[in-house]
Amino acid sequence: MRKKKIVLNGFICLIFLLIFSIFFLVAPSLEAKTITLRYASYNPPRGMGAQTAIWLMNEVTKRTNGKVKFQQYFAGSLLKARELLRGIQKGTADVGYIFVPYYPKELKLLTVAEPFLLGPVHPKEKAAFFWELYKKSPELKAELAKWNQKLVAIRVFGKHSVGGPVPLKSLADLKGRKVRCAGGYDAQHMSALGAKIVFLRGTEVYSAMQKGAIDANYTPVTSYYKYKLYEIGKHHHLLVIPQFIGSIGIITINLDTWKKLSPDIKKIISDVGKEYSKIEADKIIALEKEYKEKMKAKGCEIIEISKDEVKKWASICEEASKSKWLKRAQKEGVKGKELMERSSKLIKKYYD
Repeated sequence: MRKKKIVLNGFICLIFLLIFSIFFLVAPSLEAKTITLRYASYNPPRGMGAQTAIWLMNEVTKRTNGKVKFQQYFAGSLLKARELLRGIQKGTADVGYIFVPYYPKELKLLTVAEPFLLGPVHPKEKAAFFWELYKKSPELKAELAKWNQKLVAIRVFGKHSVGGPVPLKSLADLKGRKVRCAGGYDAQHMSALGAKIVFLRGTEVYSAMQKGAIDANYTPVTSYYKYKLYEIGKHHHLLVIPQFIGSIGIITINLDTWKKLSPDIKKIISDVGKEYSKIEADKIIALEKEYKEKMKAKGCEIIEISKDEVKKWASICEEASKSKWLKRAQKEGVKGKELMERSSKLIKKYYD
């Protein structure tokens, strides 16, 4: 009997030892498990868009003490520009960068600010406007949720410009000029000034301007510099325009991936996503200043357009652009009237 009791006690001790081992050896390994998320973008790895995205990923990894890491796929190596929305939806990428104007039908509501010319010009104010609009607009959250995604960060763009090797002193000088622009509401706004619109890819602009196929190019200041258009002609002029730019890019995360994350990791990603806008805004301001100085040094004459001139421009085309957006939304079965009204009211709060 005593022998059986000893055996039983030994067996119980063995069980406790096993439980102890599982708790202290297996549990820490589960706690230390690394989550690897795939990030996809069509942007090259060296541009500002990629650098701010890399900052975001590194910051998330740092704040989670290495629990969350990223596999980075830039330059369309995982998903091309027009594959990203569906690629993130399906989980081909967990996180990715989407340029909203590439999806005018799928992300119709997120294009609501594109018709505006009057609004915040400083990138920080612009980002604040879009974040507040997003928070106050459940339809925007629902639009992304329909594509199985959640917003992480908003990318805004800097000042627009229009220039070329022709005499330009004001927006009125664009009348009758052949102006290249990307399309959409940019084309409608330029047309209102009397410009003849030419559609070309960014890589074709330099050659077209050299040959005289276009007189001017309408694009962000940073892009104008990168394409070295200021080199063309003996007397190059660039108008820098303090207008509102309603096109945005967004960084999103697959909803299925998001739901699997712990509350503390979700908070870190959300916090870093908000801070991303400030980091990006600082980079935009610094680059615009640097690029304008470099273009001036090369002989490019830069003219800063006044806000009054932009107001005059907006008075002849902004309302028509907003009406066009509403008609298209209605035609596509999208209810956008309330969102447009909300945007129109909110944008005045941030109009600097």
